[in-house]
Amino acid sequence: MSEAKNEGTNLQLFLKRIPQGVAGPDDFEVRETEIPQIGDQQVLVQAHYLSVDAALRLIVRDSDEFLFRIRPGDMINNTFAGQVIESNNADFHAGDYVLAPLGAQNFGVTNGADLEKIDTSQAPLSGWLGGFGTSGLTAYFAIFEECKPQPGQTVVVNGAAGAVGTMAGQFAKLAGATVIGITGSAQKCQWLTEELGYDIAINYHDRDWFDQLEAAAPERIDVIFDNVGGDILDQSLKHIATRGIVLLCGSTSQYAQDEMVGPANYIWLGTMRARMQGFVVFDYADRYADARRRMAQWIADGQLKLPEYVIDGDVGDFPRAFQGQYEGKNLGKMLVRLPAAR
Repeated sequence: MSEAKNEGTNLQLFLKRIPQGVAGPDDFEVRETEIPQIGDQQVLVQAHYLSVDAALRLIVRDSDEFLFRIRPGDMINNTFAGQVIESNNADFHAGDYVLAPLGAQNFGVTNGADLEKIDTSQAPLSGWLGGFGTSGLTAYFAIFEECKPQPGQTVVVNGAAGAVGTMAGQFAKLAGATVIGITGSAQKCQWLTEELGYDIAINYHDRDWFDQLEAAAPERIDVIFDNVGGDILDQSLKHIATRGIVLLCGSTSQYAQDEMVGPANYIWLGTMRARMQGFVVFDYADRYADARRRMAQWIADGQLKLPEYVIDGDVGDFPRAFQGQYEGKNLGKMLVRLPAAR
């Protein structure tokens, strides 16, 4: 049990107004408060890394259609990776590393029920927010349990340079498939093939990107791993293989739209006897530990990388990082590294 008194300040990030289009720095505000004191059975956690997730844009909108909506004046939802610095809870000790869904701030207090301990011998602290965290687990279970690609099959991953896409492509390669990535720049295409082992990468800004896709998959596409929705998904549906799978993992092209638009080329699902399905990783929560053990072995063997794009800053730099993600600046998981981690 600790009875230390905390002194200093805590920066917290709040939604200032409903964004128009992609959220930018003017849509948020930073507030400075005192570092909180802990009570009986409570834990004080200091954030080292903030997770930057495109899906945040879904819940900072003027709509009640989505769970966990954030309204102006609310703290920004965030799960950060950090360290316990004070504890009155027997389950946690000062020095423990944890994942903490305590919002975008430097310090958070909890009774410990929502904390997840981190084993940094399996993966670095930052990796637990990306390739070894929800992003990687999403890709892992989507590929191995839902899509189940086989050697000789072709998998297309759009949003291929993002947090989930970078992992999905690697897992599909480990399954023995031919993997095609769709991304937004020539630089990212080169990075996907040279660093992550994608067989082919296509820049969707090329006017002939769909022609390139057809040429890259002459036997059609067995799995479309969709992270972006919109026109890229819609066009890709025309090249789905017989009994192919379209897995809906995300729809980043639609998150900032006032009205979301679904695919018009769904007729190809019927023609090719293919299926389109949604996916939520939390269905596999009881198997996370097993997945991480397998992933940790691949990391140790040099077969799996945890790509991340880190911005050094503080809580107030989160909006800049969030906007940069929508501008396509990140290669892998976007993170803000806070002063405690430096």
